Amino acid sequence: MMAGDGTPTDHQVAAWWEGVFLKMGRTLSDESTAEVHRITAAAFGKLIDGARASGVINELQANYLSGFAVEAIRAPDFVPRTN
Repeated sequence: MMAGDGTPTDHQVAAWWEGVFLKMGRTLSDESTAEVHRITAAAFGKLIDGARASGVINELQANYLSGFAVEAIRAPDFVPRTN
């Protein structure tokens, strides 16, 4: 079910990311994998900030992309842990 504004729910975002990892034989329910995922997503956020500061992308584009980075960082929090 989508949120009231038509955006995916936290659980839907997490399920999408979990699907990506499962296809690669990994899972975000593993704490080590989840931590590496968070670090990578945070680094992606830093790249967006740099692109904004350099004028490669505008504020609207940066905010849009930053939303994906934040959702990615939070995704493991919505995947049940196995360990």
